[in-house]
Amino acid sequence: MVFVKTFKGYEDKTMDLDATVNAWIQKNKVVVGDIKTVLSHEPGGRAGSGDLLYTVLYKADAPLD
Repeated sequence: MVFVKTFKGYEDKTMDLDATVNAWIQKNKVVVGDIKTVLSHEPGGRAGSGDLLYTVLYKADAPLD
């Protein structure tokens, strides 16, 4: 089956988010079908930067943590 896993980080820390996603892929040995990204900004948000979301589509027998 194909499942979705979403990762959240900040736009000014893309290397941290990349490392997290890559570690998850290696740990679970999944076959990745696609990775989509989206960047969102909240005007006046306290973080001072936007949220960066990675959505990973992967094949597995069951959803993975």
